[in-house]
Amino acid sequence: MEHFGVSTKRMSFCGYLLTALIIIRQHFSAAGQPSVLEAPTLTQVAARVSSVELLCQAPQGYGGFIFKLFKVQQLIDTVQHSSEQREARFVLRGNDTDNKNLYCCQYQNSMYSSYMKPEPKISISTPPPPHLVVEPSSGHAMLGQTLSFHCQAPLTPQELPEAFLLLQRARGTPGSMVAPAKLVSQSQQSRFSVRIIAHEDGGEYMCLYQITLPKMGQMNSTASQPVYINVIELPVPTLSISHHGGEVLECVGSPSYPQAFFSLFIVDTLSHYATHQASLTQHSARFPLPTRYEHNTMFQCQYSVQLGNSWAYSKMSIPVTLPCIKGHHLCTPSSAGNTGNTDLALIVGSVSAGVLVLMAVSLLGFAIHRHVKATAVSRRQREQEKLWNHVHSRDHIVDLTLQRVDIGSEDFGRAFKRRPSVSEPIYDCPMTTFINPTV
Repeated sequence: MEHFGVSTKRMSFCGYLLTALIIIRQHFSAAGQPSVLEAPTLTQVAARVSSVELLCQAPQGYGGFIFKLFKVQQLIDTVQHSSEQREARFVLRGNDTDNKNLYCCQYQNSMYSSYMKPEPKISISTPPPPHLVVEPSSGHAMLGQTLSFHCQAPLTPQELPEAFLLLQRARGTPGSMVAPAKLVSQSQQSRFSVRIIAHEDGGEYMCLYQITLPKMGQMNSTASQPVYINVIELPVPTLSISHHGGEVLECVGSPSYPQAFFSLFIVDTLSHYATHQASLTQHSARFPLPTRYEHNTMFQCQYSVQLGNSWAYSKMSIPVTLPCIKGHHLCTPSSAGNTGNTDLALIVGSVSAGVLVLMAVSLLGFAIHRHVKATAVSRRQREQEKLWNHVHSRDHIVDLTLQRVDIGSEDFGRAFKRRPSVSEPIYDCPMTTFINPTV
């Protein structure tokens, strides 16, 4: 046994020595060749969850038609070009992406590149999607109706959901970037109440939940399967007085919903007056007029249809006033009171209008009187100014010279008859007088 062990060791040593001699011989043989291609470089250019992309690139000024990828010494992939290229790309999948593997590449008969280990992308498992349930489950909703959504998360005792999100997207645009899903509500509870207030509230609803992972932080789960909500808006019916086959009130609904239930209501009352169901081919109902009713009574009608397990109700029609039809029906005595109230309101309105007209006439008359008075005063002033201007235009200057007479005390009579010899003026200034001075 000892001899056998010594022989085995000698053979192993001889094998190593022979391998070294072969490698040295190949090295010197390759060194003797003048056209040895330089080794390329092998690098990782991309990493995905399930694949890794490697780039084998020849040095500047070199290229080839064939590029090879080796796993240690095993050829696993080859890329062949129709023309000489400088590089080639290789994709690793599955177990080949393990970072324990060693890879190198070669182009043409070049030297081998250095070994490298791939670095795959860490795979992050998204939390499983929840299950969304809505009540009522028919998927039909009327305007003003409240829907109850329940987002049921899968059982994960280690990772309890921290929050639930309800999303809504317009119907007909799944996955569209133009109309992405919008957040309706976010809560720590898994139940949501949504009130349908417009036709745009219809469409598809989905939910998801949020959890916190130790190394990844907060994450959103995959969205649940969508639940479609169809908002139904029944057309408004029309109510009118029909004279075909007698005096009746006819309520007409939508032709899309035959055999509907029609109800007649008196305005300002909580209960309905009568209810009729249309036939299988009809979408209207007729109501006979009541035998006794108040004057100017107003009626409205409404129809309802059954959609699955729920009922859909239309809006009220426009009110119709029912007059007192003589010869067919009798108005109640309370109608006289209504007429009296109407006449009283008419009288009060007429009196108010008359008072306003009288006040307007009085104000107008006062304004006219003031204007006439002001005009008369102005005319009188103009006439006086005209008269004085005319009078002043006829004035002239008269020079009256008075002479002094010497009268003796002895003979007054003779002195009066005697003409004075010397005359001198009494006043140095003339005097102005009118043409016909008053004596």
